[in-house]
Amino acid sequence: MLSKQQQELQNKLSSYSSMKVLQILLALSATNKYMGISEITEITGLSGSTLHRILQELLECGFVTKDEQQKKYRIGFESMALAEHMKAANYLLEAAKDEMHRLNEITKETVNLIVRDGYQAAYIGKMEAKNQIAMRSKIGWKIPLYCTSGGKLLLAYQDEKWLENYLNSTPLEKHTDYTIVDKAALMQELVNIRKENFAIDNQEHNPDVICIAAPIFSDNHEILATIGVAAPNYRFSLEKALSYKEAVINAGNAVSEKIAK
Repeated sequence: MLSKQQQELQNKLSSYSSMKVLQILLALSATNKYMGISEITEITGLSGSTLHRILQELLECGFVTKDEQQKKYRIGFESMALAEHMKAANYLLEAAKDEMHRLNEITKETVNLIVRDGYQAAYIGKMEAKNQIAMRSKIGWKIPLYCTSGGKLLLAYQDEKWLENYLNSTPLEKHTDYTIVDKAALMQELVNIRKENFAIDNQEHNPDVICIAAPIFSDNHEILATIGVAAPNYRFSLEKALSYKEAVINAGNAVSEKIAK
């Protein structure tokens, strides 16, 4: 989940080349000391004026800190927090890769690993379908929680207060004829999901796609992510998706057990 500072940085730096920002952060993260503009210029090859502009934005968002007396910079706490976030994502991917491969072999369809990023579902892992026509989802893609199988699972295991805030601040927009846009109906759906330990997206976000997913839990039973299968409805009917229910749930359980060790 992006912090407020990380979201602000994303918005403010949209006009800059992402590579330039990355060059600066990598230069600063390579050392534990403060660096001056000339030192950063030597490493990155960026001009002083460009560095000043980008560093000011990074400073305001907490991604770098500045020694005002020396006029030097070093990596900030938000960068460290982001690094920890990435380590967690990589850990999940490593823990899930065998089960993702197994599901891909069983179903021949796209297998996704999804986490919650604020009020959205974010794709952090994907294994492509073995068919020529594959799904258009990609790593980093974000979609609403309430109309996807993985997203509904991530909602179903949130505490009551968080869920109340989510429903009060998130319009349930209609993406297809199958999207659940009634709050009471969605709440009942989430109750059923918790009972059954899996979720279905029956063309609720995309009119041509059906998905089935299961939860991945931490050792204290907090939901961390979901693992699921998605495919076009012409070759992946609701009945076919449900036929893989046990395999998907077993995959989620296996990843959860690996994480708990």
